[in-house]
Amino acid sequence: MNNLKKVTIGISVIWVIVQIALIVYFWGYPQKSDMGNCISMAERCFNNGEWYPMAEDVYSIWIVCPGFINYLILQLNIFGTINFNALLNLFMNIAMLFEIYYLGKKFFSKRTGFIAAIIFCFLYSNLLIVLGANTENPFLFLCLSALCLVFSGKWQYVILAALLFALANWIRPMAIIFLFASVIYLTIVKMKYYNYLALIIPYILMLFIIGTVTETKIGYFVYQSTTSGYNLLTTSNDNAKGVHYLIAQDPISFIENDDSVTFAERDSIYKARSIKWIKEHPVKFIALYIKKIPLLYIHDSWSYSSHWFVMESTHFLTTGDGPEEAKKLFIIKFLKQVLQSIPYYLMFIFFFYALWKNHRKYFNVKFVFLAIFIIGTLVTCIFPASPRYHYPFLFPVIIYAAWGIDTFWSKR
Repeated sequence: MNNLKKVTIGISVIWVIVQIALIVYFWGYPQKSDMGNCISMAERCFNNGEWYPMAEDVYSIWIVCPGFINYLILQLNIFGTINFNALLNLFMNIAMLFEIYYLGKKFFSKRTGFIAAIIFCFLYSNLLIVLGANTENPFLFLCLSALCLVFSGKWQYVILAALLFALANWIRPMAIIFLFASVIYLTIVKMKYYNYLALIIPYILMLFIIGTVTETKIGYFVYQSTTSGYNLLTTSNDNAKGVHYLIAQDPISFIENDDSVTFAERDSIYKARSIKWIKEHPVKFIALYIKKIPLLYIHDSWSYSSHWFVMESTHFLTTGDGPEEAKKLFIIKFLKQVLQSIPYYLMFIFFFYALWKNHRKYFNVKFVFLAIFIIGTLVTCIFPASPRYHYPFLFPVIIYAAWGIDTFWSKR
């Protein structure tokens, strides 16, 4: 055990040093796609002396990750630049490393905790995720921290967890999955009723405060992203492939007098069109849904890939369309992604091994982790799939894989 502890500490230290080196090397490097758009929106609000969203955003396509954009605005107010975001990401990454160890130790064994920490360090995405202004890092940091607080069993900490869940939801509207898993945990361990109240009431109250403050600014009660209509329409039309594409060029997204349509009206229109198409094409929607599951988990090098390649790679995988040179480039890059994802694939082998060897132990307190993974996957695949979207739901796989390695190790 002492040797494993030393190995874990050594690998963790090297992991941190490599991230620091990457941050120094890429300091100030321009960011594009979703990350670049978030930075642009944050800078626009900062230059106007406001928080996001502003009144002019009422007629935008959507309100997107408001909590994260305000987090970037806060950085601009404190540092005058977004560059320090990478250092904050590093802090959160290190904190999550400890949290992964804590969860593995608490629910499985100390050895499982050490192994889980090692797996976390070896995953390619966890090494490079610190570089980008992405929502994944702060979202998972808040949710994991909240889970650890819930698992403490102290109602005071549960209240704090509820507030962290609400802030995470302000960044990405998936925190409800972690909240639901927390309720499952409280039920399994038979906690007192006031723990449920400590979890639910502050969560709702925080969302209400966020929504009310936003309503005073733009006239709409908004407490999370409003992208669900757009995203659902992207995967609910005749041209849908299960992945993101430029839906603005598709007639399905056309709205008359587009410039005078608010984000809320647009979201409602897109949801109505999506539901209508799903009712008329249930078989195709289910087929697309099933196809999205492997696309979601196909590789784990997304934190380095440009958003263009993420979209194009999954597009080629589903359709085979594109110029010949682009296909060759795709094959080369895809093979590179596969090589970068070898620890990720090995992790899944031990994950399934753990499920197989310990199948009689599913429905106990450990099921909380499986619930997050399963529900997260099922909900995510309703919308367009992309490898980066599996990130918040990967930590249960890490812990279960560590359990699988521990189980295999113990039988030798």
